[in-house]
Amino acid sequence: MYGGTFFRMMGAYQAYVGLKNYDQALRHHLEAIKDGYTVCIFPMGKIYLSHEQAKAKGGASFLAQKTSLPIIPVLIQGIEQLTFSDFLKGKRKLTVTFGRPLYAKDIFKDTNAIVNHDNRNDYEDAATVLMEKISQLA
Repeated sequence: MYGGTFFRMMGAYQAYVGLKNYDQALRHHLEAIKDGYTVCIFPMGKIYLSHEQAKAKGGASFLAQKTSLPIIPVLIQGIEQLTFSDFLKGKRKLTVTFGRPLYAKDIFKDTNAIVNHDNRNDYEDAATVLMEKISQLA
């Protein structure tokens, strides 16, 4: 599990990579949602700094489509080159911007199409749209 003990202490759930099956990869997340908990997921699979380019993964869009629940887009700014010392001393300003709730219909290109679980591209394309909406919060 990414992050080890720290993330377990924070209540993080493991996402299983390489399964090519979102139901299995995000089973802990689906169970948490079913139990009424809120899930936080990074659309690119982890935190990336603004100067890094990465392709969005489809997990967040899969969860939105599977559960019919909204995604609250969040833009986090100010973590670039943040050291643990800066964090403890409060030397850096962190800005968190929340966007309006988005539903699967807001991020999938064809809202009438049934997403094929064998075609991860639909979820990844929707996650790319989600990332564009998050970047617009800046």
